Amino acid sequence: MGEVRHLSSARSARARGAEHELSLPAEPGAARIVRHWVMRVVAAAGVGGALNQLVEVLTAELVSEAVRTGTPDDEVAVRLHIDDDAVHVTVTGPALAALAPSNAASLALVEVLSNAWGSSRGRDGQRTVWFDVATAG
Repeated sequence: MGEVRHLSSARSARARGAEHELSLPAEPGAARIVRHWVMRVVAAAGVGGALNQLVEVLTAELVSEAVRTGTPDDEVAVRLHIDDDAVHVTVTGPALAALAPSNAASLALVEVLSNAWGSSRGRDGQRTVWFDVATAG
């Protein structure tokens, strides 16, 4: 597994409303690193149990898809924003550009298991897939 190139979180990972980001190469093992990171960040914000596991699995699925369809030179960025109502996750990478729920099991899971999701393509050709998992109500 390559080296994690960038890791930043707000000063207090326990504070909801903080932005958290992890960027790493699209190499085998990236999804495992992301799973552990997501689990810790989301738990530190007070989101536990099945909701934590759901966010962890959906995020890792998207990263796995980026690794499967990309190259080790590709960079995958994962961002988390946790507030009182939801965990908002974005995964960005060039290899995500060709994905659709009909051809990627990871997107089909996100579509079915998240409360909301979508995607956008940046000017640089990279695609961002985002999803929300409600934590309240």
